[in-house]
Amino acid sequence: MTETNVTELLEASIARVWNERDDDRRLQAINDIYHAEACIYEPERVVTGHAAISSVVAGVLADMPPGFRFEVSGPTLGHHDVAVTRWHGGPPGQIIVKGADAARIVDGKIHEHWFFFEPSE
Repeated sequence: MTETNVTELLEASIARVWNERDDDRRLQAINDIYHAEACIYEPERVVTGHAAISSVVAGVLADMPPGFRFEVSGPTLGHHDVAVTRWHGGPPGQIIVKGADAARIVDGKIHEHWFFFEPSE
């Protein structure tokens, strides 16, 4: 997999999965982007499988204010089937959360996805 494809997958997960409030569209995006045995790693939990990942995203977005979106604040870098990027999230004109992601790609899809959150100011 080329560096571009690796980085595009990670950016697509942020745009198409972590910003999607419609359950059906989000699950379709997860199917497109995440490996069937995908795991996400947050500081407090590990979640495995498409339905469980979708449930986590729904919960995160439900707790956020209207207009909230995650945006890549990159650059997104990648090689040897691993990609990393920085991101921030908030409603328009605000940043209320920041962090970084790393993802390992297997068979052309995200197999492992780690989330790192910056401490609140």
